[in-house]
Amino acid sequence: MFRSFTKVRVPEFPADLTWLNSDTLTMRELRGKPVLIDFWTYSCVNCLRTLPHMKNLYTMYKKLGLTIIGVHSPEFEFEKDEVNVRNAIDNFGVEYPVVLDNDFVIWNAFANRVWPHVFLIDARGTIVFDHAGEGGDAEIEMAIQKTLQEIGVTKFPIIASTKTHGDGVCYRTTPETYLGYLRGAIGNAHEALPDSEHAFDDSVDHVEGIPYFHGHWRQTAEYVEHTRSLPVATEYLSMKYSAFETNLVMGALDDREAIVEVTLDGKSIPATMAGSDVVIDDRGKSHIHVMGHRLYSIIRADHYHNATLKISVRSAGLRMYAFTFGGCKS
Repeated sequence: MFRSFTKVRVPEFPADLTWLNSDTLTMRELRGKPVLIDFWTYSCVNCLRTLPHMKNLYTMYKKLGLTIIGVHSPEFEFEKDEVNVRNAIDNFGVEYPVVLDNDFVIWNAFANRVWPHVFLIDARGTIVFDHAGEGGDAEIEMAIQKTLQEIGVTKFPIIASTKTHGDGVCYRTTPETYLGYLRGAIGNAHEALPDSEHAFDDSVDHVEGIPYFHGHWRQTAEYVEHTRSLPVATEYLSMKYSAFETNLVMGALDDREAIVEVTLDGKSIPATMAGSDVVIDDRGKSHIHVMGHRLYSIIRADHYHNATLKISVRSAGLRMYAFTFGGCKS
């Protein structure tokens, strides 16, 4: 969605925040230039889908006078770590300035509520356009060109009529599913105490969109953590879903490397459905090497499907935060 604004002045950035890819910037110093503010966080799948467009806009319009600033407002505690964010922007190839908004000061000043969300500010320091969520690439670019016209720019790139993620045929998909107790619920956690190890028994019927655990796990406010080291991966998370694609935010205690086994309906994930983080070994077994806290791509299918995903673990300290699913075929 997007809205046009009338004489809404942009708030100033606080002076004590950390900036990456740039010295400290202020709206006062940027007066006279159009500025695009992009609220994002590096484990948000919707943000990652819009990131290529932000990078393209920076490449095309920085020489014409546009400034792009990524405001990194973290969803999870590990996203507050400056090293994690630096690694993410290096991996994603983000070259424009990024400011760490760990306490949501800028987020609240803009009365923001969602990731991703862009705000366009004209040369007078007025918010003239915003767009929340994915899509709207052409509208965002047209608004940018209008603000650049106002400062005298006359020649612009042609706005491509390409599809953005989410165009095409869309189906009902399993909703985003959090695993911590603040925003999620475990299907077989009837006697489990928060923040304490519990021996889960997966002996109940499964409902789509509800996670079920087997073995020794601890549910915290943000994540569920596997608590024991095992010789083989006999303890697991099971999730029944409907979608084209499946992602899971994971990490490990002290950022240790962990290997998890992944199956779909009891079988190894076919290569034609495997996400970018799935490794299929010489025996045809599918695994994910968890290295660092981030979003991991598990399923990327060219067809809508209903299936049960099982993630089997043997390492202590493996943490799982949230599932996201995609229901559109471009």
